[in-house]
Amino acid sequence: MKNYLTWEQTLFKDREIFDSGYVPETFLYREAQMKSIGYSIAPGIEGKQPQNIICLGPPGTGKTTSFKKIIDQAEQISPSNLILAYVNCRYTQTHYSVLAEIYKKITGIEPPTSGIALKKLYEKIAKTLMTRNKSMFVILDDADFLVSRKIFLDIVNNFLRLHEEYPISVGLSSVHSTQCPLLDNGLTSVFIPTIIKFPSYSWDETFDILNTRVKIGLYSNVVKNEIIEKITDYAVSKGDIRFGIDLLKRSVIIAEKRASTIAEFIDVDTALIEASNERMKRYLKVITDSETALLNLASDLGTSQAGDLFCAFSKRTRKGYTTFHKSLNKLVNAKLVYSHIENRGKNGRTRVIIAK
Repeated sequence: MKNYLTWEQTLFKDREIFDSGYVPETFLYREAQMKSIGYSIAPGIEGKQPQNIICLGPPGTGKTTSFKKIIDQAEQISPSNLILAYVNCRYTQTHYSVLAEIYKKITGIEPPTSGIALKKLYEKIAKTLMTRNKSMFVILDDADFLVSRKIFLDIVNNFLRLHEEYPISVGLSSVHSTQCPLLDNGLTSVFIPTIIKFPSYSWDETFDILNTRVKIGLYSNVVKNEIIEKITDYAVSKGDIRFGIDLLKRSVIIAEKRASTIAEFIDVDTALIEASNERMKRYLKVITDSETALLNLASDLGTSQAGDLFCAFSKRTRKGYTTFHKSLNKLVNAKLVYSHIENRGKNGRTRVIIAK
């Protein structure tokens, strides 16, 4: 390549490598988690009861990709008595739409958009499994959306109690980016899940993942190591590999717009604003009104002590400390705010919150 691009040239060998839905052929640093998921669903392949699981970890830690890889592997096993029903709850946020997605998976037919009671649809799903002599494993990805809509517990409870009326085996996994949902006493008797944790990738792991995408998806020398290192720093600070991949893609696109044959630091700086705004929009779709209010207050205050922030939060929302504590921990886990403990001498220790 020359030092500038002509209109028909591109820096990408394969742009899809950087898409959010791309599933890499070699999936790095999640072997243990995938092994645990595979162990949990394995009994269902023989028509037995799969184990229930909760997958927990910040966004961009490989939860969705792990399941997509497992689904691909499981569907290649023949014969198999297991149906894997994957539901992306980010886009499927009503009780009926979740059931409709699962019904379509096991029958290949979409149910009517209205006019069928939920109980009837559960019955159709159960009878189809009976007729086909199949077990089913339901995967509720991004289940935080169902939790925020207060339908998560009902869906899990209804599926896991189908065996009480029908001779079928149903297992379930819920995938969460914030924290484990609180289970009521009635549900804990049927939903005793194994917790599979997905920690944020380390700096070295993040660099390796980004560098692998660069080698596969871009032409040689488009992105230098120092650029990957800077993007790695940003991705690790967010605890989100998807943020790093998106930032990398946007940086290269901006370099293309400049007709440059290489991505430079100025491209990363420009792309950082776009990528950060997009990440914030994604989070605002899943956090509750109380959490949004707390995030806005933290942003207004900049740096604050937990006590001062709680007073402002309580005044604005009329919510108590339990809601405040739960909301704050969720924002910290999502890395929308920072939190640390400071020693204040005779005044003891205090929690300090810093808005991003």
